[in-house]
Amino acid sequence: MLEVRSTQTDSPYVFPSETGRPYLVTSIDHLHSEVRHTLRLPRDFVIHSLRHTFGTRLGEAGADAFTIMRAMGHSSVTVSQKYVHPTPEAMERAFEQLEALNQKAAQSLPEAPKRQLPTTISATLSEALPVSHSGPIAQSVRAADS
Repeated sequence: MLEVRSTQTDSPYVFPSETGRPYLVTSIDHLHSEVRHTLRLPRDFVIHSLRHTFGTRLGEAGADAFTIMRAMGHSSVTVSQKYVHPTPEAMERAFEQLEALNQKAAQSLPEAPKRQLPTTISATLSEALPVSHSGPIAQSVRAADS
């Protein structure tokens, strides 16, 4: 649609008037009112509804809040977040993608040497004991093992 439009006008405006200049707000409101009446749309269907629909559809298509922010010209991502409504299916896809990413990252890690972790405190202490096995700590470890 934008490609076709770009061949029909040199105007930088999305909806230029016949003169190529922007419409006055009152003219847009008047045109919108006529179209809304002709199509029998409800009174609460305002021009901003089209902008909101664009943002919502962008979110439904999977765009994140930062992409929506840029596309809609918002100054803050907080404003754009209202257009992102994750469905249960989208949440499931996100977790599936996370799992795939985690598996890929785990496969790229070098193989770590396998070691048996000590299962008791006394085993941990005896591994950490100095060479002398006659001190008070060594005696308490031997007493705990018995």
